[in-house]
Amino acid sequence: MARPARFEGVEVLDRATELFWRDGCDAVTIRDLEVALDLRAPSIYRRFTTKHHLIACCVDHYVDRVVRGRVHRMLEASDDPIEGLRSFFLSVLEPFGDERGPRGCLLTVTAGQAAFDDPEIGASVRSGFEVLEAAFRVQLERAQATGQLRDGIDVGALATGLLAAFEGLLVLARSNAAGLHAGIDATLVALLSPT
Repeated sequence: MARPARFEGVEVLDRATELFWRDGCDAVTIRDLEVALDLRAPSIYRRFTTKHHLIACCVDHYVDRVVRGRVHRMLEASDDPIEGLRSFFLSVLEPFGDERGPRGCLLTVTAGQAAFDDPEIGASVRSGFEVLEAAFRVQLERAQATGQLRDGIDVGALATGLLAAFEGLLVLARSNAAGLHAGIDATLVALLSPT
């Protein structure tokens, strides 16, 4: 007789996402997932078909809960669009939970893994990047409307540039690089100066 599943639905995705985010999806084995989820491999495969499908589901879950949540809290809810961007960038320099240093971003971690070559995983990661880029574009449009951003600038291209800078920042933050606070401020001043 099969034992009942200990974790269901969202909690399974939360636990798997945590594992992939912390360790990188290439390093996580099915055995690691069995331990973290308290499920046997057949139960995992019955729910998600393949490990790659589970990774893609976790990336989508991360985008819905973490990325969209941070976009709402720091960008959409900010009265000052430039200060919202600054806060958004600075937030990734904080340690995650009780960890010693910043963890970075599941999108960034996964994009650098071999698993990214899987079409479903790649599509999920790219979709997450599109959410970030669109949020940056909205902030830049808000900044332009309030005179905080020079007229005539291509906000779409600048949003892409901010996404590139943000993703690079996440890699550096995960490696505990020094001087990132000053680098964020200098980048935002250079890119977003109204004159």
